[in-house]
Amino acid sequence: MTTILFGVVLLQWIVVVAISLFKRIPKSLIASSLILAAGYVNAFGVRRDSTALKAAALPQHSAMGSCALIEPGMSAEAVRTRLGKPSDVRDDGKIRGPGAVTWVYRDSRCAIHLLDEKVELVE
Repeated sequence: MTTILFGVVLLQWIVVVAISLFKRIPKSLIASSLILAAGYVNAFGVRRDSTALKAAALPQHSAMGSCALIEPGMSAEAVRTRLGKPSDVRDDGKIRGPGAVTWVYRDSRCAIHLLDEKVELVE
């Protein structure tokens, strides 16, 4: 919408400039230039940020901790205390052997690899 408004204002300014070439009407040219400037500021100038835009720009803060708090060797209970319940629990018994589990935390974008209730790797 603002681009269309700017286009109309620009077209109006071009018409006034074309008329001013044949007739010397400085007041009309000055007024038209001010209208063009106002249209330009409206179309491309500083805009008020909407609440949705501000919310999208801000990082999501969860009440839980970060995967940076987790170190190899920690117990599964300590991980659950610091990060809370995982988004997904994957049984890795077939790949890594019995007792192997991966806890996926989607909000933190990390995965905790456990073996026998102890942290092996944090991704």
